[in-house]
Amino acid sequence: MNTEKLNALKERAYKTAVEHGFHEDVKPDAYYLGLVMSEAGEAINADREGSHADTKKFEDVVKNGQIYRLSFDVYIKDSVEDEFADIVIRLLDFAGLRGYKLSIIQEESYDPTHFLSCIEKYTLPGFFFVLIGVLSDASDEHVLGNYICSVISVLSDCFGKMTGSDKDLWWFVAQKMKYNELRPKLNGKRY
Repeated sequence: MNTEKLNALKERAYKTAVEHGFHEDVKPDAYYLGLVMSEAGEAINADREGSHADTKKFEDVVKNGQIYRLSFDVYIKDSVEDEFADIVIRLLDFAGLRGYKLSIIQEESYDPTHFLSCIEKYTLPGFFFVLIGVLSDASDEHVLGNYICSVISVLSDCFGKMTGSDKDLWWFVAQKMKYNELRPKLNGKRY
């Protein structure tokens, strides 16, 4: 993933959110970071239930011309991997809303080995609690933009170890963005 692609994904996530009614009223930063935390909670629940994406079956069904959304619902939706993609998309959307320029070269970086040790020591929930702590430490817009880059980078670096998936995080982000573009306003929810 390079800086240009990351910012293109940010713009796509933000555009889709706007088109689906998620920014009709701009909310405080805590609201958007709360949505990121809710996705982390969903990832933890998916992990507790042992729900992982079946990418092979998904690709076989889609390749054979069957309906994309239905295939996504059956083989990927609400899995740990899907929720990781949601976290990244929510962070990208928030960065788009605030106009942050994202960069894979981070001024404030966090060593992925620290986060991997959190996984080994505390399991997936501990990993997410540490990441949410990183985001909540941001005191101004410049710092928060850098923290978002750091969190996305750590999620990408640690994704395979955390999920055991045969695909990388960016494959899931691309699939979920395509899926989200096919969904109704507010994804059929109240907010």
